[in-house]
Amino acid sequence: MKNILLSLLFLIPLFVSAQHKEPIRKFGFVLNSGFNGELYPIRLVPGVTYTKGKNKIELGTGFHPYLKQKQRLVSGEMNYKYFPNGMANKLNMYLVGRFSYVNNKRDTYFPTTYNYLFLNGGYGFEINAFTGVYLGTNVSAGGFTYSKNSENPYLSYSKNKMFDNSGLNLAFQFNIGYRL
Repeated sequence: MKNILLSLLFLIPLFVSAQHKEPIRKFGFVLNSGFNGELYPIRLVPGVTYTKGKNKIELGTGFHPYLKQKQRLVSGEMNYKYFPNGMANKLNMYLVGRFSYVNNKRDTYFPTTYNYLFLNGGYGFEINAFTGVYLGTNVSAGGFTYSKNSENPYLSYSKNKMFDNSGLNLAFQFNIGYRL
């Protein structure tokens, strides 16, 4: 009798409605559009996602549709999202941590190359539109640093190393994604 009671006690979590029916691991695709206070207004970052339980990691490479002539931008981004209440609801809140790298080369009168590192943290939400497809947004604040290499002979435009200059920034992000 004691073994039966112990077995029932250990089987209770299988029958309780608090257990989520969502799969443990999922891969997917996402398209993020970011508005950053330090750089140009719009960055499109297509990427891949990996979801495990309440955690999601997004890795992407940036695409910048609104560039000026004689300018090149290359970027990469990694987002970590934690969903405290899971992702099974129609509206899911999350905490986000974002690490971004941006290389900005300008071939103007005095060519200059900037390398930016951003580290932001914030809060956002996702809406599950229908099976597998979601829309989301978040706001984050954080810090950045940059290095600058210029051919300009004036001292005010001289070369800067990474972590010599830093600042604060505010960023907004909108995304649409699909979980396989």
